[in-house]
Amino acid sequence: MKLSPLLIASVLAAATFTAQAQKVTYDDQVLPILRNTCLKCHNPDKAKGDLDLSTFSGAMKGGSSGVIVLGGNPDSSKIYKVITHADEPTMPPNSAKIAAGDIETIRKWIAGGLLENSGSKAVLSNKPKVDLTLASASSSRPAGPPPMPGDLLLEPAVRTERTSVSTALVSSPWAPIVALGGQRQVLLYNTDTLELTGVLPFPEGYPSDLKFSRNGKLLLCGGGRGSKAGVVVVWDIASGERVITVGDEQDSVLAADISADQKWIALGGPGRLVKIYSTKTGELVHKIKKHTEWVTAMEFSPDSRLLATGDRNGGVHVWESDSGEEAQTLAGHRGAVQGIAWRGTNLVSTAGEDGAVKLWNTDDGAVVRNVNAHTGGAVALRVAHDGRFVTAGRDKRAVAWGADGTSLRTFTFTNDIPIRAAFTHDAARVIGSDWNGNVSVWDSTSGVLVGEIALNPFTIADRLVAAQKRASDQEAVIAKAVAALVAAQADADKLKADLAAAPANSPAAKDLTKKSDAAAVTLAAAKAAADRAPQDFAAAKLAVEKLKLGQFYTGLYRAREELVSKKRDQERLLAENAAALAAVKSANDELTAGKKVATKTQEEKDKLALRVKQLNDQIKSEEAKAKSTKLDAEKLAKPILADQAQVDKLNAEYQKLKQAPAPSQKTAKL
Repeated sequence: MKLSPLLIASVLAAATFTAQAQKVTYDDQVLPILRNTCLKCHNPDKAKGDLDLSTFSGAMKGGSSGVIVLGGNPDSSKIYKVITHADEPTMPPNSAKIAAGDIETIRKWIAGGLLENSGSKAVLSNKPKVDLTLASASSSRPAGPPPMPGDLLLEPAVRTERTSVSTALVSSPWAPIVALGGQRQVLLYNTDTLELTGVLPFPEGYPSDLKFSRNGKLLLCGGGRGSKAGVVVVWDIASGERVITVGDEQDSVLAADISADQKWIALGGPGRLVKIYSTKTGELVHKIKKHTEWVTAMEFSPDSRLLATGDRNGGVHVWESDSGEEAQTLAGHRGAVQGIAWRGTNLVSTAGEDGAVKLWNTDDGAVVRNVNAHTGGAVALRVAHDGRFVTAGRDKRAVAWGADGTSLRTFTFTNDIPIRAAFTHDAARVIGSDWNGNVSVWDSTSGVLVGEIALNPFTIADRLVAAQKRASDQEAVIAKAVAALVAAQADADKLKADLAAAPANSPAAKDLTKKSDAAAVTLAAAKAAADRAPQDFAAAKLAVEKLKLGQFYTGLYRAREELVSKKRDQERLLAENAAALAAVKSANDELTAGKKVATKTQEEKDKLALRVKQLNDQIKSEEAKAKSTKLDAEKLAKPILADQAQVDKLNAEYQKLKQAPAPSQKTAKL
């Protein structure tokens, strides 16, 4: 019986996929498409944009703009967005889209986990670590103590010669914590003590927007690098651990929020799109194109049902979170919308560069209240639990307002135009930042400036030197206080004795009485100073110990990061090894099946011989890869064990240091 070339090919294909249903892989389906459409520019010799798509590893590496594929998430993958012309630069350049069938193949490949070949394991890089969704949306105070930072870095990720500005500022809804965006980091400060309580590294670039979750347990950051990349990161505020990252923008994210039920994350920016992601899967579920300018502000409603967004043209739109459908258009601002804050499930406030703060009813789109807040433009808006709100404007003022729109207190920026302003969790203080990089803190009732916060904090080493000097100086204060107390006591005792010896009602007695009364006042002040000095010394010593602990934790943190990095490298190598071994097995199975195929014509024999040669070459290559990756993975085994032992040791020492008793007033006395 004569077998046709088509039948031979069918037999070989069937042998390849006997054990499993056909999957879309790079080698079998994607590379042929790329050869026809992309490799003219993205090959090893040309590599336009530092991108080589001729190999699987090159596609995974990406180019100068970063990673181009995210396993399991086509809509956030750069390559899919440019070939569908959903993003620029469109590909192939200066031509129509590639065939719809080819686009669908690439989509399936990404959605299926970026398989290199039939034996590869799926990679779902954007899968969140945990399911963040809550049973119900709530903006009320959660049970238990308020979420506070735990063991977090105190070492700034970046320390620069000059202070930068912060366009991202937000207070926790329930805890005395304020988060400030800095260069490649987010700084956490205690709003009661104004002490640095944590640093969250943001190597993706510069934070543009910060939001706490409604229960205060999570902190969201949207930002990136202008005209380069944008992303949204969410941290657990207690552990500092990243729990989810979404978005793969080609420009910085300017506005972002997480819904009260923590089901959705929304973002927007210069792309003029509003994107809503699922926190459960990390996937993009809605891409909304309505805004005609940069999206500059957004916030979910307290019940998570609606999302309000504003743009640089003054446009405000309200969307249904579940469907992504438009619920209302709020027309009225004549300048960029810089702040959005909900006052209820159907009331939302907006602040614009036209200087107005408007309160809208989202049911009918009507303006309920209009406040001419700032001449020159309003640049910030935050609302307290009781309905009071604070704004900042280009008139160099921040203003606290009553729920009814009545001006309560004005806070003046003396250095430059403000950028952001917010109440603390209890509305007892107002915090504002300006374009000079200053962050000021005022008492919200009196308007008195109570302190400042550093956007460019010193390193732990520098702060430790200063703290040790304060502690040393405080020792001298104790000695002086004790000496002053002894002198005051001696003076009081002498005057008391002199008064007892003086004739009653004599001029001398009257003079001694006045001096004795004054000495008693001096003695009381000396006693108070002597009592306070050890307390101040103990506080200074405690600050030193806290910084030493932070310095130690920095070493522990870096050791953990190094360990995690090596473990990831080992996991990647083992996965590549498994894929190579699977490819070898698959090729051997195909060879075995091919040997059983009868051929009669020379053409059939040549085609089969060519395929056999290809399979043997593939087996040789994959065996070499399997051997190489296995050796590289084994080389990491000892360093990983050593790093793990070091981390365990440092962690044990750290726990002991944490449990050490704090300096007391008794030990502080000399």
